[in-house]
Amino acid sequence: MRNVLAAVAVLVCAGGCATLPPPAGDWPARRAALQALDRWTLDGRIAVAAGEEGFSGGFDWAQQGTRADIALTGPMGRAALDIRVDGDEATLSLRGERVAQQDAERLLARYFGPGRTLPVAQMRYWLLGAPAPGERFEETPGAEGRLASLVQSGWEVRYERYDAAGAIALPARIEMTTAGLRLRVAVSDWNLPP
Repeated sequence: MRNVLAAVAVLVCAGGCATLPPPAGDWPARRAALQALDRWTLDGRIAVAAGEEGFSGGFDWAQQGTRADIALTGPMGRAALDIRVDGDEATLSLRGERVAQQDAERLLARYFGPGRTLPVAQMRYWLLGAPAPGERFEETPGAEGRLASLVQSGWEVRYERYDAAGAIALPARIEMTTAGLRLRVAVSDWNLPP
């Protein structure tokens, strides 16, 4: 019986070790682990500046595999913009108008102006503190094996602060800029599945 309990304890410890984050300072291993996360949610705030115009409000993102549900809320929590992206297909709801279109980037450019779009496919990784896989990037690792900044797809992403999200640290303050468009994200809560 003692041997059976010892074997079970070893299996439980081995299974638990598989979910621990990579050691601090091991950025390539951390990058791969972050890119592999495909189920998570965040709650926070976003400020968008597009030329002379801008807005700020609540920002919620739920990622389930290739599907992202994004909600931007205005003052008093009123729904301002809901975006659902699944692969290359997107549905956008804005002030009661619902639009579906095959190309998510073109659909979002319709609302942010010509040449100004949200790179949703890449942002799901940027929000986690990692470059999008399969695309060229330049990165600057920072302290404790965390990303300090990133340049990818014509955007510069800076990570200003990280907070604990369970057993790992995830970005809490992020600034994303491209020509004529700046996004500032402040995350108040991360939720990762066990």
